[in-house]
Amino acid sequence: MEDKNIIIILVAVIIILAVAVGVMYFQSMNVSEQSIVKITSDNALYEGNDLSVELSDLNKTPISDADIDIVIKDKDGDIVVNGMVKTDSKGKAKLNLDLSKGKYDVEAMFNGNDNFTLSNATQKLTIKEVKTETVSSNDYPEYSADLGYYRSTGITDGEFAVVELASGRQVVIAGDGYYEYNGKDAQGYIITGTFLGHGGQSIAG
Repeated sequence: MEDKNIIIILVAVIIILAVAVGVMYFQSMNVSEQSIVKITSDNALYEGNDLSVELSDLNKTPISDADIDIVIKDKDGDIVVNGMVKTDSKGKAKLNLDLSKGKYDVEAMFNGNDNFTLSNATQKLTIKEVKTETVSSNDYPEYSADLGYYRSTGITDGEFAVVELASGRQVVIAGDGYYEYNGKDAQGYIITGTFLGHGGQSIAG
């Protein structure tokens, strides 16, 4: 009789252990990795520029084909942009901004999926006005379809050269396209900002 009770107890323990292991297994299968969304564009952009975002995991591995909601509010708290972008193979995405000069609050939100947790990022954004006044070709003697009228600033760094557009905007010309000019670092090297486009794309203004 005692042997029978022992056997019953052992069977019950085995069943309990099997259930516990099964629960832990299924829980581990459903654990989502943490995601990180970042706003990578500058916090000061010109009218018509793009807002850039990036999504990755904790190991900085890009998360592709993911939807990121972008909400932008003006100084009064009114929503002026409520859009969505999808990340590319590098986990990056852009949204063109049709915003006038002013200050805005930006939130980028990834709502998560079966593999990754939700995450968000915020930014205080300043939109600067693009100057449109007529300028003399003597002031900006060089011209290209991409840049419009411009002039050299004399600032160079290897393959980089900084030019000033007729709008007053300073742009870095690089081998792979055009970037915002963000000054120089402590070593005197040019700091590039937002990527503006490849050759053949107009960025004049």
